[in-house]
Amino acid sequence: MKIVTKFISSGLFVFMFLVSTISAAESPIVTQKIEGDYFEVSSNIRTAIVGKGINVAHVLPASNMLHRTGSAYGYSKDIYSNAQIFEFCSAKISQKLSRLNPENIVLCPFTISVYSLAKEPGFVYLSYRVPVGKLGSEAIVKEVVALIESIIEDAKW
Repeated sequence: MKIVTKFISSGLFVFMFLVSTISAAESPIVTQKIEGDYFEVSSNIRTAIVGKGINVAHVLPASNMLHRTGSAYGYSKDIYSNAQIFEFCSAKISQKLSRLNPENIVLCPFTISVYSLAKEPGFVYLSYRVPVGKLGSEAIVKEVVALIESIIEDAKW
């Protein structure tokens, strides 16, 4: 029985190691760190989205919410000096995603997070999630990623 338990424990350890290795290597979160002013970069993101003919659906004030609720959960220091999440959707890409598989609607809206860390003034981070659509959606998901990356690239001017 001890050999079986040891084998199962070892197997579980190897499995957990492989899962964490795969997850770390293929993170669905992509982040770019740039030197700059948060408000300028944030404004540039909005301008870049609108410049692509896309409407900004909503801007979530993430840092405000975290600051307001932190003390209720025992946190006294802020992580972000500023953080917003821009939500937007390309009607053209959303049509393709949905027509390929109606369940892909969950991928909309697309988001870009813009934030600066309280402990790192002078730098701004731009993050997004790489979407994962239903099987067969890979080409259209690449279009989503290309759109998001082009917005980020346009905003870095």
